[in-house]
Amino acid sequence: MRNYKKDRNQFLVWMRNGIAFCTTWFLILVLAYNYICGNQMISTVRLIKMVFLVIGGVFLFNLFFTHLLIRKFSFIKRLTGFMIAISVYESFGFWWLDIFGTDGTKMRWSVFVVIILALYLICIVIYQNYSKRQGEIYTQALQKYQEKRNREHEK
Repeated sequence: MRNYKKDRNQFLVWMRNGIAFCTTWFLILVLAYNYICGNQMISTVRLIKMVFLVIGGVFLFNLFFTHLLIRKFSFIKRLTGFMIAISVYESFGFWWLDIFGTDGTKMRWSVFVVIILALYLICIVIYQNYSKRQGEIYTQALQKYQEKRNREHEK
């Protein structure tokens, strides 16, 4: 049984770090966008919405990837659940921030779906390669250990 206090602390640390990182990153993106478009002001309401969306997104991430509530899911199940939840959440966020507006075109939504699916598949490929490499390392270490034990028993 895992330690609830340790899981809770990890959740809170990840919330703090995630909110700080994501808020900074999105603020940089907003500043860059406004600079490129020649906008001189950033709406306070838009910044507040951005911070709330960041908090919700970080919360979803932590909900799926810490062991606070979901304890026995594999990485692939966690990733799949997170990608579904964050996609719905981002869709709501884009509507709320009026990025796609009420008349979001099929093309915009199609690009959004393709980006999400591509990122999901990239994550799966990276995880499969990582798991394969770790499996090979583990197998080599096990073989060395078995050889060492066999030599000791032969003596």
